[in-house]
Amino acid sequence: MTHLTPPTAKDALVAVAANTAVYVLLGLQGLAMIKLEIPRTVVVVALSVAIVVSLVVPTWLLIRYMRGRGLELGFTPLGRDGWHLLWRIPVLILAAGIATGAVAPLLGLQPDPDTATESIAGDATNALPIVLVLAGYLLLGPFIEEIVFRRVLLNYFDTLMPAWVSIVLSALIFGLVHLAPQAIIYTFFYGIGLAWLARLHCGITGSFIAHLANNAVASLGVFAALFAL
Repeated sequence: MTHLTPPTAKDALVAVAANTAVYVLLGLQGLAMIKLEIPRTVVVVALSVAIVVSLVVPTWLLIRYMRGRGLELGFTPLGRDGWHLLWRIPVLILAAGIATGAVAPLLGLQPDPDTATESIAGDATNALPIVLVLAGYLLLGPFIEEIVFRRVLLNYFDTLMPAWVSIVLSALIFGLVHLAPQAIIYTFFYGIGLAWLARLHCGITGSFIAHLANNAVASLGVFAALFAL
């Protein structure tokens, strides 16, 4: 991605701040809905608006900042190589899952599938706000995350260290912000794949599509866990 303008340390800090604002706003809104015990029908509408606001405002501010700095967003044309995403995306998802399954037990993480499902779903009425926040972020969050982690952080690290180190470091930060131990492991490995795609396609269009595809699958799993019990 050498044709994109390299970000500075300040650009990296601003991008991280924008992404952090999204996490904080979404978390606070989900908790507020639970504390206020708002009826389910109202929650669905309220959170739909709240999710959009939480994501749109920080993203818009970040885009304005980047344009003012002359930084491209990084959504470049895929070109003739774009069709390879049809097999690269499933391979990356499978590889990240296998790597997570191999590493997690070494770290003492042995999830019980039934218990995990119950913890996600729990009481459907109380869990709905959190699930909606999570699903909304999973589906809308890839846009700002790809700008932050693959366009800004990855490109900034490229100015300081070898390419493979910047890939691993950006993937590690990407994993750590997901908080839950197994999510950290999976998103670290998948983040390496996303950075690889960004390099292959000289921009973040490919990594964005792969990120969105992965999160769409995750969202389906969340809703299945909620409504199956």
